[in-house]
Amino acid sequence: MRYFEKSITEHEAGDMVKSLLTPLHIGRKLRRLLVEQRLIRINGQPVYLSNRVKAGDVLTIDAPVEMKSSTVPQNLPLMVRFEDEHILVVDKPAGMVAHATSKYESGTLTAAIANHMVNRQEAYVIRLVHRLDRQTSGLLLVAKHKLAHERLVRSLKLREVNRNYIAFVHGLVLQDALIIDEPIDTIKGQIKRVVGPAGKEAKTLVWVKKTYATAGASKVWVSLLTGRTHQIRVHLAHAGYPLIGDTLYSATGQAWSTQGRQALHAAELRFSHPITHENLLIQSPLPDDLLDLEAQLLNGQIPGNE
Repeated sequence: MRYFEKSITEHEAGDMVKSLLTPLHIGRKLRRLLVEQRLIRINGQPVYLSNRVKAGDVLTIDAPVEMKSSTVPQNLPLMVRFEDEHILVVDKPAGMVAHATSKYESGTLTAAIANHMVNRQEAYVIRLVHRLDRQTSGLLLVAKHKLAHERLVRSLKLREVNRNYIAFVHGLVLQDALIIDEPIDTIKGQIKRVVGPAGKEAKTLVWVKKTYATAGASKVWVSLLTGRTHQIRVHLAHAGYPLIGDTLYSATGQAWSTQGRQALHAAELRFSHPITHENLLIQSPLPDDLLDLEAQLLNGQIPGNE
């Protein structure tokens, strides 16, 4: 695969190769690998970063050879929302873990992606750009190679990847919008997170889409400006609006007993393609279980009180 190709202009003549790579935002490890594998070339000949270029030269960079992934493919259902040779956006169902762990050795999202790549006869090293909790459904962004991953992670840190969610919460959110800007800290020996002054910066934007007065619940649109573990769950609970079905953070003690998961869905991704720079908008409709929940709320039913 070719990462990059360009003809050198008169203005660029005399520049070092490394200066031409600066706008590509290639990390040090990847640069070193490209040089070691002799994949940075001028007119087809391998060069070093200190080599200088002439007008009319053609600079090319090819993808490095990588070790085969250790992920074992499994024939599992996989909903693909977008795919090309550089990236993949998949729609994860609630209940599926992303990576294999000691507790969940099979049935993972990465195993399903590996099977998808094998069926496409593509080599694969699976790089998830961000994460979703096991019981959260929705969109996950995956990079197919190192350069795409580096660029997407950089965009994520610069808050250029917009991750938007739909959530159903306990309580009537009376404000049209909320900005929850509270640091999130860990609890030693626990998976649970808390809002605390010693924590890491965390910022969440919340817009109200609908309230259900009889059920005492709300449907909200949530946008992440940072990416802390359990950020949406922690922030909404801290604001007094815990997610329906979230038994870890719900102060109400009510569980969405018929479904067994928090009512949170990653509904939208907006980002610039890491290679083509095309502005992409990828969307995922509410899954059936959340549509059923919404119908219950419209009928005035309170989840967990069946």
